[in-house]
Amino acid sequence: MEKINRVGRLKRCLLQRSLRKRKIAAHIWLRLEKQMPLLSRYNKHGKQQLRILASRILAKKYFTGVQGMQITPLVEATLATQIAITVFGLQDPLQDRALSWLDNWHEVVVYPTPFIRSHCSSIQMGGSPVGIDSMHDLIEEGETFYQGPLVINWQADEPHELTKQANQVLIHELAHKLDMLDGSSNGHPPLHAEMNEEKWFKAFKDAFEHINRQVNKGCKAPVNAYAATNPAEFFAVVSEYFFESPNVLRHAYPDVFEQLCLFYRQDFSHG
Repeated sequence: MEKINRVGRLKRCLLQRSLRKRKIAAHIWLRLEKQMPLLSRYNKHGKQQLRILASRILAKKYFTGVQGMQITPLVEATLATQIAITVFGLQDPLQDRALSWLDNWHEVVVYPTPFIRSHCSSIQMGGSPVGIDSMHDLIEEGETFYQGPLVINWQADEPHELTKQANQVLIHELAHKLDMLDGSSNGHPPLHAEMNEEKWFKAFKDAFEHINRQVNKGCKAPVNAYAATNPAEFFAVVSEYFFESPNVLRHAYPDVFEQLCLFYRQDFSHG
């Protein structure tokens, strides 16, 4: 046991030493604390841990601007911190050297504004596609590829005052990546050993069916109606609410909120 403890201490020392040169600069972190309301929920120690985790993410991931988007040190640190907040309960800043919850992607591609993607629809016959019907140009806030980067736009993702209508584009796309860790995108990320699969399925199934009934009846949905698209989008949308508008989610779908507290290993009941 003593040998294991010595190895653990050695790993932490090596990590702390490597972070000294890569740690987010103090003046940038101070600006983030002022400009990013998501950070306000964490105490002093929590913010210190987030700064370390975000610095580690900066050292391992690429942040690429396109269409004239400039990735400044502040933008880079902002994105890394949003990611760190999402996985804060999943990754120990000083021990999980591999960042295993983030190992299925390497890059965040950043557009300055919402971007256009061309999608093709197919002619269906007997339930099977038989040809291309047409091309559609869709305006996207963000998107995620199974074997590829997270794609977001800065206009929608930059820090803003927290609102009841949650809008956290990077958290949304990162939730998709977490969902995909078990090989499929179905609104069911790999659950922790102590979590109950049946409770997860029931909470999300009941909530997904409820929001679809509301949308189909033309009623106002309790969270962004985009959540009714499919179970994967439902998980991504409620993840946005969990971090930005936890009380809205807790009131609308308390069982889903409880499951997300267990999954993200964070609790914003008083947020």
